[in-house]
Amino acid sequence: MKATDFRLDGLEPADDFSADLYDCTWVGDFKTLSQHDAGERSFIIAFDASATWGYPNMPNIVSFDIIRDSSQAAFGMRRAEHATFAFAQNWLVNRGCPPDALAPTIVAPTPADDLSVRVEDRIRRSGERLEVVGYQVIDGSDVEGWSIAVDRQDKDLPVRLFLETLQPDQFTYTVREGAFADHAAADNWLEKRSSPLPEAPEYRLDAEALRTSAALSRSAPLCPTGPAPAAPATPVNPPQSLGRSL
Repeated sequence: MKATDFRLDGLEPADDFSADLYDCTWVGDFKTLSQHDAGERSFIIAFDASATWGYPNMPNIVSFDIIRDSSQAAFGMRRAEHATFAFAQNWLVNRGCPPDALAPTIVAPTPADDLSVRVEDRIRRSGERLEVVGYQVIDGSDVEGWSIAVDRQDKDLPVRLFLETLQPDQFTYTVREGAFADHAAADNWLEKRSSPLPEAPEYRLDAEALRTSAALSRSAPLCPTGPAPAAPATPVNPPQSLGRSL
């Protein structure tokens, strides 16, 4: 990973918030995971190497939104900390970054299956729908991390657990989303693991649609192949209709 270049040489903070944020951002501690530049604006996802020096379970993935104004020799900075890469992407997408512009720019583990891709894409494109209220980061030799979020659009199963698991030998990872009625149920599952993760209804509906589509394709008559036969000759005296609707 290369050190993050914030491109702030010769620029001064445009406001007090940016000044305070910059003062507490040790730029040398950040390594770029993904970056999208749009003119004088940069959307950056970086790994914070200093996170392991502080309190346990400190978020180590940071999103930066930096806007430069070269005409005023000034910049604005906003940042947010996350436990997983997908939520870091979501924060930047909500601030105007194209959803497909934030792929990792480093060699990193890849999703192990299509479901992991779908879950991460749901997070990335969820807007303000998901509010993270708890997390466990992956750090060092850890192979599992999670984020608990509240789905503001689901009244029945609003508490969502996003579970990320690494497979170091395969250099892959999986992400799954579980749905719970309340925080107590989610905490109980995390503690006991006595049953499979309760699948979120969004994926159950998708799975049912796929099964229905597969069943229909198996039962549908095969279309004929090969050259079409010559058109039948028109009879001189066409038979009377048998009442079949065309």
